[in-house]
Amino acid sequence: MTVEGEKKTVGLVWRDSAMCAIYTLTPTHCGIGQTAASVDLPVARDEATGFPVLPATALKGAAREYFEATKVEERLTAALFGPSLDRQEDSSNSAKPLRAAGLAFTEGRLAAWPARSLNRPFLHVTCPLIIERLVRDARLLGREELAKPQIEWLTERAYVGEKDMAGKALVIEDLCFAGKEVLFAEEISEFAAALAALLPEAESDTAERLKRGLVVVPDAEFSDLLERTIPVVARTQLTGGKTTDTWYNPVEGRDESGNLWYEEYLPSDCLFISFIGQRRQVYMQNDTDGKHDIGVDDPIGKFLGIWKDLPFIQIGGNETVGYGLCLWNVSGRPGRKP
Repeated sequence: MTVEGEKKTVGLVWRDSAMCAIYTLTPTHCGIGQTAASVDLPVARDEATGFPVLPATALKGAAREYFEATKVEERLTAALFGPSLDRQEDSSNSAKPLRAAGLAFTEGRLAAWPARSLNRPFLHVTCPLIIERLVRDARLLGREELAKPQIEWLTERAYVGEKDMAGKALVIEDLCFAGKEVLFAEEISEFAAALAALLPEAESDTAERLKRGLVVVPDAEFSDLLERTIPVVARTQLTGGKTTDTWYNPVEGRDESGNLWYEEYLPSDCLFISFIGQRRQVYMQNDTDGKHDIGVDDPIGKFLGIWKDLPFIQIGGNETVGYGLCLWNVSGRPGRKP
């Protein structure tokens, strides 16, 4: 799970890992449970950059829910994700000590954001900062297929990986780049192909659109773009009188209160990258004397064996209105280290 020359730093953290590509199929809301400015329910964001993220707790919870729904053995689920909070006993009164999960989940970091364009219905947009952080994380975990584009980024320039787009005016939302400001880079084409390869094989059309439509814009422009394009929707809870304020219910003889609130969501066609690691402290199978908890020898392998046939999953809130349906593809592993 390490790159040559970095074994001393990475090997002390995880002994194995897998990389996840999470692609939103419907609007997705992973919130923070508090109000921000005029939005009652904002999406989770990276504290430093303000870019949207998929919290690790949401990803781990969605994965655990899938394992439980598919009737995976309870002890295996507990070994991978940790004991269920509503079933674990006080460790001081139990012969079996509580143990942490065998798997560790990272948050899903934004890799590409869909934005309207006059050139095409929409393009996938990213920036040098996102690429730098993604490549750094992938490199430390041995994912050499995501190589850093060797480009000296120029300000006020957009980089594309398709030659037909270069040298032509590019309009993304309200960002406008003149033809001379749109540059083709073979490295962007290769990087886009690497991202597209992370999607399921059956989704070749989606992968091709990502591969052909990835655009890299300067960090400042991308940050500004996100601030203006994260969708906000008004949600209402109506009373029996179809109002959002107080309404007297004559049948039940009581007042009913409606509600109006605003929430953000992630649009369809966002791409996030997350990692799953096998903790070095994972406990192995040992039940010879009946006094030990049953662990699992190969948590990543067990996870991949059950997850491999999963086409999509629901993440976040508002499930009953179709939110949160995502492709979640787990790519191969670079190999377990002792």
